[in-house]
Amino acid sequence: MRHDKHSSPATSDRSWRGPYLRYVAGRGVSTAGTNLVNVVMAFAVLQVGGSGLSAGLVLGCSVATQTLLLPYGGVLADRIPRRALAVGANLVLACVQGLLGTLLTAAPEHAAVWMFAATATVTGAATAAVQPAFQGLIVELVPAATLQKANASLRLVLNLARIAVPGLGSLLGATFGFGQVLIAGALSFAACSLILMGLRPKAQDRPRTAARHSWREGWQAFSSRPWMWGYALAGTLAVPLWLAGYQLLGPLILSGTSGGASYWGWAVSAFSAGMVIGSVVALRWHPQHLMLACVVVQLIWPLPLAVLATAPQLPWLLISMLVSGMSLELAVVFFETAKQQQVPEHLIGRVTSLTMLGENALVPLGYVLAGSVADWLGAPAVMWTCALGILLTNVVLLFVPSVRNLQTISVSEPAQESEVPAGSR
Repeated sequence: MRHDKHSSPATSDRSWRGPYLRYVAGRGVSTAGTNLVNVVMAFAVLQVGGSGLSAGLVLGCSVATQTLLLPYGGVLADRIPRRALAVGANLVLACVQGLLGTLLTAAPEHAAVWMFAATATVTGAATAAVQPAFQGLIVELVPAATLQKANASLRLVLNLARIAVPGLGSLLGATFGFGQVLIAGALSFAACSLILMGLRPKAQDRPRTAARHSWREGWQAFSSRPWMWGYALAGTLAVPLWLAGYQLLGPLILSGTSGGASYWGWAVSAFSAGMVIGSVVALRWHPQHLMLACVVVQLIWPLPLAVLATAPQLPWLLISMLVSGMSLELAVVFFETAKQQQVPEHLIGRVTSLTMLGENALVPLGYVLAGSVADWLGAPAVMWTCALGILLTNVVLLFVPSVRNLQTISVSEPAQESEVPAGSR
């Protein structure tokens, strides 16, 4: 099976490594900012008097806006310079998080839930622009045959940042206040913009089409690959279940225990440590059938949700988070590599936006339902539903033929234009 892919520099040409390292540095500090914000947001909403439903609504505002605007973000990422788009979106993130953090620090008595919702809405819009741009940038910079190693190396750096940042963020929030943590996140986004300003990716000769045809091209590239839309469809259920448990129900369960906020910060760090292990494994493990390996390792993913629903004791929670993080990281590297190898460069932004759109579509509803039902039945019962739902969606994917059969490009095998219709993959 051969793969339709943009023309890439020869694998022996290492001139791409310098720009790639700058890209990794920018992504790293931006990811640090995201994790600082995420680890304290639910606790900050609860601190100003919000309920579980309020926290769910705030988190849902970000994802709802991101979901609605992702198709536009994908089109922009394929039509304008991706570096400029990434720089601008991170500057927006720096501004909105800095303003909210300053308010919480200087005048916390004036903070209200609607302010968190407004900040989350703008954050979702900026994320819808930056994520397709980030995905397109790495495809511009890295040869096709080395994409898995580049993805694994990138993810290793990002996950190393995730290990210390959540625990540090929780500690800083408990010691100094959540406003200072949001300000630190804003500084991280600003630093990302500064780093990426010096990036000079090679100009790409992209086909020019009318705006009304751009969506159609992206949809055709997405829908003609069953392994891709099948995985995105499964993610439509699995991702909101995971985020409802991981970002909302976990803090709700632990907020009723002594030292819950600190415990949750270290649990998130353990999850990130597992992702680091997964990145290291992905540097060495190159499965011939990328999507089959992706789905199989994801079967372990919901383990910490079951632990939280049963007995949220710190030792068991840390172990389950570690294993879950490793499984999810391997799945992410394998899927991103398959997508980047299979999809032409000039379509990668739109296809990325569609895969993210599928995964995010029900997340706002998941937050609201999980928060409201947890207030009624209790968080552990809802957490069990999330864990079992994620497991079932991944089992179903194993029955999709194209998921089982998709093969990777080896390091010694350059990408070639496919003579096989995309729909037959």
